[in-house]
Amino acid sequence: MSIRGDIIEYMYAGDSDPFSHCLKQTDDDTSPDGVVSATQGTHLIIDYDGDASDKDVYINTDGSTAWTQIHDETA
Repeated sequence: MSIRGDIIEYMYAGDSDPFSHCLKQTDDDTSPDGVVSATQGTHLIIDYDGDASDKDVYINTDGSTAWTQIHDETA
């Protein structure tokens, strides 16, 4: 399998369109880890009006409530 195919298989549970599952969290700027449920490979961006600089991005890693931050707006 190609490198692209491997990444799609392991990061996105075989979903060939990784951006088909995206969420936006607007109600607060806290991590979705342990709270928000989604399919593996779902991206979530925090777009909280209370903090204009907070555009952190997470990816779901287990098809449940485990999220890993992949972009830190403050970094």
